[in-house]
Amino acid sequence: MGKRSREKKERIQQENTVKYSQKSKLEKIYFFIIQWGTYLALLTPLVTSQNFFYPYVVPKTIFFRILVDIILIAYILLVTVNRSYKPRMNWLSWSVLGFVVVSFVAAIFGEDFIKSFWSSFERMTGLLTFLHLFAFFLILTSVFRERKHWEKIMTISILIGMVLTLQVFTSNDPTTRGGGSLGNTSFMSAYILFNIFFAIILFFIKKGIGKVFYGVTLVTMLFLLLNPPEQPTQGAIGAFVGGIFLFTLLYFLFRTILSGKKQVKRIIVFSVLALFLVGVAFTQTGFFKEKISEISQSSSWEAREVVWTMAYEIWQERPWLGWGEDNFTIAFTKYYEPSLPLTNDIWYDRAHNIVFDVLVSSGIIGLLSYLGIFIASAVGLLKLCFRLSDKRNIILPLGAISLLAVYFAQNIWVFDMVSSYMMFFLTLSFVYFLTQSNAGERLPEASGEAKSQSVFAPGLLIVVVLISIYWGNIKPALASHYILEARYMSLEKSINTFEKAIGTSPVALYEGAEQFTTYLSEFVFTEDVDKSILLLGFDKAEVAMKKAIEASPNNFRSRLMLGKMYNSFYNVNNDQQLLILAKETLEHAKDLSPENQQVYWELSQNELYGGNKEKSIEYMQKAIDLEPGYHMSYWYMGLIYRVMGDNELAWENMKAARGRGFNWNLYLNDIVKVISVNQALGNYEELIPLYETALNFDSKNAKLFGGLAVSYANLGYFQKASEMASMAVELDPTLEENLKEIIDLWN
Repeated sequence: MGKRSREKKERIQQENTVKYSQKSKLEKIYFFIIQWGTYLALLTPLVTSQNFFYPYVVPKTIFFRILVDIILIAYILLVTVNRSYKPRMNWLSWSVLGFVVVSFVAAIFGEDFIKSFWSSFERMTGLLTFLHLFAFFLILTSVFRERKHWEKIMTISILIGMVLTLQVFTSNDPTTRGGGSLGNTSFMSAYILFNIFFAIILFFIKKGIGKVFYGVTLVTMLFLLLNPPEQPTQGAIGAFVGGIFLFTLLYFLFRTILSGKKQVKRIIVFSVLALFLVGVAFTQTGFFKEKISEISQSSSWEAREVVWTMAYEIWQERPWLGWGEDNFTIAFTKYYEPSLPLTNDIWYDRAHNIVFDVLVSSGIIGLLSYLGIFIASAVGLLKLCFRLSDKRNIILPLGAISLLAVYFAQNIWVFDMVSSYMMFFLTLSFVYFLTQSNAGERLPEASGEAKSQSVFAPGLLIVVVLISIYWGNIKPALASHYILEARYMSLEKSINTFEKAIGTSPVALYEGAEQFTTYLSEFVFTEDVDKSILLLGFDKAEVAMKKAIEASPNNFRSRLMLGKMYNSFYNVNNDQQLLILAKETLEHAKDLSPENQQVYWELSQNELYGGNKEKSIEYMQKAIDLEPGYHMSYWYMGLIYRVMGDNELAWENMKAARGRGFNWNLYLNDIVKVISVNQALGNYEELIPLYETALNFDSKNAKLFGGLAVSYANLGYFQKASEMASMAVELDPTLEENLKEIIDLWN
């Protein structure tokens, strides 16, 4: 080899050395971003902001998705400098991917793809979130290959769980008293269960001060699960107890199988049998039976019985691929059960049962793909138990199996939000690590040598992620903020802001239009409102509602809201055309949900406005006949008779509503309506407690004092009558002439 050739070779080697060194530094930077981005993502449950519509949901989801997008960009760049970080698929990875793919296919062939993809502000769990969860899983399984990484991740998650626990117990805010920053005890319990089992796993594998730390956190979070400030979540508690039983049983079972000593095997077999018998005996105790009886007789159980029956019927119509993610509401109204309002709720957007939720959203194929995730996890973890070289590590796979079982069991009663979804996919990533590494220190590494490759594909992926950050996260966040802003603005300013919200992101298509119509309807009976501005708002809200209906023609809720708005705005200008439009819209709604009381209430109102009293009564009677035990239909019937001037029948129906659970003492407007009926009938004994309750709401209302004075006087309580009349005159001297005679009765 000549001198020139040797120099050229040395120069190339030096260049390669420099390149390798540079890429090693880049690899560390990208790994650092992914690592700390993951730690920050674990803060998702603590994120709230009152600057957003649904402050406990939207900020969390946007925060999580943006962080996933950031670490995804870092991950794409990481793979470009070291291809050993490329995803390595196994049965678990394929099962997770399969579920996401089936969900997409089900949405494409489902009822409303827009809703499936974007979900709603109330839930934010559509396909876009699923994509981020899968990306989260893919990154974690590809990057974190050492046990120390996972111990750090679980420890940070536990610390965040402790922050939430302290927040729940120390908060004076009634909105966070039950579930803390998760806003709901059920969602809090679902989230805290993951951290409880993380603490259990680390407690058993750590020594010294670490064991003390995980023991303290475990006891603290367990106390929150069992004794929250609000009503404890029985489903989560039951799942936890079952999970601990399963964990203990599996532990002794595998210790028996793996033990080589006969004496040890005998002891463990006896222990397993004793544990099983204790479990069976516990189910026969009075305490256990009492708890089961409490659950079966609760309103929550009654509601779920009705909704689960409806969900089964819904699934049967589309058994293979279902209705598409987040389309439960559309199917729910089609199969609406009139007895549902007796459970104290009239709208459901979930079946509150993971099996039925998945069946409705993606059919039997979706359910099988979902269950496949658990099967792949369980099989991989059980196989791991047999091939562990250090049997002390058996706690890791058995703890993971028990956690997944607990998660699935508690989801029989509730449903996922972004925080519990995040923890589920985090756990699946941990399972991947365990099964691929044999629970050792690290996953086997592929070659770390960097190879030259086209930058086109990584560049394109990064562009897609950047688009996701803007259109998929920032725009929905802005739309949510605009809706909240509009709710607290003046009428004139709110119109433009609602329009801006609806135009900012597709996620606002339905809820934005609904909020727009609801807000405008609040001004219909306001005396000093500028009618021209109100009618301008009506025109724009009508356009928004029609767009929502056009996007989802079978959406009963949108048609009901539009029909209600037409009815409501008839009071602004007495335009008969509005009654015609309301009638047409509500008839379409009735076809979509023929046994739903709400549509008959609005049709009854429509006929009353149109002067057709008999038809109005007929529609309201239909609502009563659908479920005679539901109080609201009687209440509305009473109000109709009140408007017609038939106070006898008005009072009869109002009492019927009260007898079925309606409490008119909760709102001043309702009390005033009952007062007016009883005044017309001269029911002074009924009037006295009604006036007294009304004065608790408005203690400076002279007319209420005057009415109370008249009632006392007619019943012969002249001293009380005189006192009340004097207070009325003191508040409003113009009433003196009318009340002077009553004042003089005692004086």
